Amino acid sequence: MSSEADPQVPSISRKRVLQGGLIVAVGLAAAQLAGFLRQATVGYLMGTGPEADAFTAAMAPIELWWSVLALAVIFGFTPRLTPSGAMGGRSFQEILWPVVRLAVGSSLAFLIFANPIVLLFAPGLDPETARLSAGLLRVAGLAPAAVGCSFAYSALLYSRRRFVIPSLHNATVNVATIVGALLLHDRLGVYGFAVGYVAGSWLQLLWAFLYARRLPESREKPPQTPGIELWSLLSGPAPILGQALAMELTTAVSRAYASTFGPGMTAAFDYGFKLFRVPLALLVVPLSQSLLPEIAALQASPGERRSAARAMQRAALLTAGVCAVMMVVLMVFREPLVEILFERGQFGAASTAAVAAVVLGYMPVIVGRGVVDLLSRTLFGMGVYRAPMVAALLALGINAAVCALLPSVEPALIGAGAAAGFAVGAAVIVSHVRKLAEEG
Repeated sequence: MSSEADPQVPSISRKRVLQGGLIVAVGLAAAQLAGFLRQATVGYLMGTGPEADAFTAAMAPIELWWSVLALAVIFGFTPRLTPSGAMGGRSFQEILWPVVRLAVGSSLAFLIFANPIVLLFAPGLDPETARLSAGLLRVAGLAPAAVGCSFAYSALLYSRRRFVIPSLHNATVNVATIVGALLLHDRLGVYGFAVGYVAGSWLQLLWAFLYARRLPESREKPPQTPGIELWSLLSGPAPILGQALAMELTTAVSRAYASTFGPGMTAAFDYGFKLFRVPLALLVVPLSQSLLPEIAALQASPGERRSAARAMQRAALLTAGVCAVMMVVLMVFREPLVEILFERGQFGAASTAAVAAVVLGYMPVIVGRGVVDLLSRTLFGMGVYRAPMVAALLALGINAAVCALLPSVEPALIGAGAAAGFAVGAAVIVSHVRKLAEEG
């Protein structure tokens, strides 16, 4: 059908996308800088020793749930909270309270089931390190109650193109973690990191709440109707929640596989993963979050969907190119880069070699993961869920199968399963977006 037969298609504002993306990128650049300082603090105080392994294993489930909540709440609710979105007659306050219950429930789950969770996420830890990790998880488990509520306010702020406070979330938590570690390490040891992490999470909630209070939507009283059930609320973003969980479990499988290589490798994977996340945080997240309100504002006519899909294709091409360049640079200069960033204090030459091996093995994952991340987030804004879910499940399944079959003898193969899985997932989701761009 000719595009002339379609209704007039509203164009996505490149100016607004670039402005929003720039704000998010600056906030995330601050988060990445603070994240490297946090990792450098871990390295200085603990290197890749047992305490570092314990802290990494404790934070793995917390940060997995963090990522899942962020994607599900922000990308699930932001389109519904935009002025043209479908709130179903519900106020923001009415939607907020089920999220609060979910957030508090997740904290309780971490407190109660800390021991089996640690064994699941890091099966290679020795018993003493696993016990320390479970204790750290119980402390850090107080953070998700604040994190989930912060994301609800972030969704509201993103829907009104208020990007500053939400984009500073990670930076706030990372800075607080560093401060907690430096102030409390002599008294509490590694627990100082967990205390700082919790304090930063609650501080970010306070900032997001106070900033969102300026918006009239956040103060509207809920109508006198029966309360909305949690499952009813999640039925909309439930596919996003499932897709996010599959994506993060793919990383968790690789981290668990790394723990079987011996002491220090759990922490080494975390150091290497910090480098891996840089291009994703500075490119994929700003592009997807600034595109989100623009794509969500479009309706469902074929012409409008084609316009959105073409914008997504351009963003995906940019993402793949930048990620490929970063992959080569980080793989070639891995050892001097790790040495410059982390080798001080308890982090010695042996730690540098272990982290460099992880970087070499896991960095090929970045191109496929970057494309899947970007296109999944933007497809969510169009109400398209199947392709992102299929891509994420393929990545998880292939990675789990490869990690189960490969013996733990060569750290350079740590990312083999994830690289293959995300390559297949990227092919599936790119094919779907191409079809949208051609047919609407």
